[in-house]
Amino acid sequence: MNNGAAPAVELRLLTHRPAEVTKWWAALLDATARSLSATTTTIGGASLRVVVECSQIALDYHPEASGVTAISLALPNLREVHRTVNRLARLNSYTHRATRQGRCAALWFHDPNGTEVALHLPASVADHTATTDALYEELDPAAVLAYIGRTTSDSAVGQRDRRRINSVRERHRLWLVRGE
Repeated sequence: MNNGAAPAVELRLLTHRPAEVTKWWAALLDATARSLSATTTTIGGASLRVVVECSQIALDYHPEASGVTAISLALPNLREVHRTVNRLARLNSYTHRATRQGRCAALWFHDPNGTEVALHLPASVADHTATTDALYEELDPAAVLAYIGRTTSDSAVGQRDRRRINSVRERHRLWLVRGE
């Protein structure tokens, strides 16, 4: 039985580079990391808690050793998507893929461990990008980011935030050109 104190989901990650993983997940969740011991740090809030544990067996050549190969997170609105993408961009982490499955669109990132992290977007993005009735289709990440930028620019987003959106778009464009 849940007593209300435990988070709904706890994700445990093993890594040999805990500082980078902790910083990335803290940016993704917009949360502060708390050190529990010399080898364990937690990040998160009411619905998701990420526990990062230092491990010598979780090496670059074997990302499955982290115990997690993919995770999907749902974001409540485009403004939060905008903020999350910008926080990750400040860490030089950019979306490498965008997909649509039915009425759900997602932007995909890699955390420093190589874990695939899908940020599921509000249905309005999937509706906007719908081009076929395919069950699952690849989308142009730059087009999804541009739509998010246009949509959030029309709301109460300030000039500084619009410059950040444009900066993220430009970095993503350069990232695609370099083929990384």
